[in-house]
Amino acid sequence: MSLEGTRRVMETNSHETANQYLRFGWILINQYTVEATVDQPSMVKYVLASVRRLEDTRQLIEVIDTSEVNAYLSLGWKLIDKFVTSTDDDDRRHETPHYVLAWQSDDPAQWPPGKAPAEKIGVTTPDDVDDEL
Repeated sequence: MSLEGTRRVMETNSHETANQYLRFGWILINQYTVEATVDQPSMVKYVLASVRRLEDTRQLIEVIDTSEVNAYLSLGWKLIDKFVTSTDDDDRRHETPHYVLAWQSDDPAQWPPGKAPAEKIGVTTPDDVDDEL
């Protein structure tokens, strides 16, 4: 199992605590038995992880320039996919790599200087509705 995207890992010997964390989206990554000692009986330890998934994506962008990709990655964006497009021109080969990046933090998205997104077109806000009345 790959633990890429893991935010936190915890270990508990309480099955009730493990079940509670599992209900909130944590993943059981391991369990093992601790042998009995003179001081305590044997017990099962549960190891759980909080892992970011694609469902945690808050912003999604597609970038072509590799230096721009590196700028986004240094700010905390995650590379979730990459693909190559080509032209239909048979005389020459021309391929363009595309990188799909995701912002998966609850904090506001960080943008490289001069790369903040343009305002959304066609989105109405409560202030817009009041102005029209």
